[in-house]
Amino acid sequence: MADAFLAGVEPGGLTNVQEIRILLCYMLHTVGAPIPRDALTDIITAGGMANYFDTEDAIEDLIRLQHLVQTEDKLVATTVTGNQIGESLGVRIPYTLRERSVKAALQLLKRREVERDNKVDVRKLEEGGYEVTCSVMDGERALLSVTLRVSDPWQAEQIKEQFLTDPALLYRSNLAVLTGDANMRRAGTELVIKL
Repeated sequence: MADAFLAGVEPGGLTNVQEIRILLCYMLHTVGAPIPRDALTDIITAGGMANYFDTEDAIEDLIRLQHLVQTEDKLVATTVTGNQIGESLGVRIPYTLRERSVKAALQLLKRREVERDNKVDVRKLEEGGYEVTCSVMDGERALLSVTLRVSDPWQAEQIKEQFLTDPALLYRSNLAVLTGDANMRRAGTELVIKL
């Protein structure tokens, strides 16, 4: 039975709910921005830092004790006391876990910002295949849109993920090529572009 509660927890991970509470407060305090509740659980459990059930219990306890607040749209943030816990007790948590949790949270927030500021539309075509439109946005206006047709959903998903990894790269490289500012050379079947 004890093995069920350790499932998914990597060596050095947390098995004590009190420590998980401290890690959650530390991470949210350090990041300084609300995080969706399901993402908060994913950060801790996907990184093998703690068990799913213990993490959910820790979040519930922190909300009940008013160290965390949860909004109607399920965003979770620290309160004043949650910040104090994170700041003063965070050193009790191993440095590697603190670093991994903050890094994962910052990556999540960056990804949400990228998704908010850029658009990817994947549409299944009647004649077969998919159409993927990647748009670098400036508010409501598209600065650049690229539409590609691909044969299967896997390719469409790969294009979406690659674009959302660094949308500015698509914009900069296209602009440099089209304005002649790119330092390009052809090497056999390769095209090398230096931005």
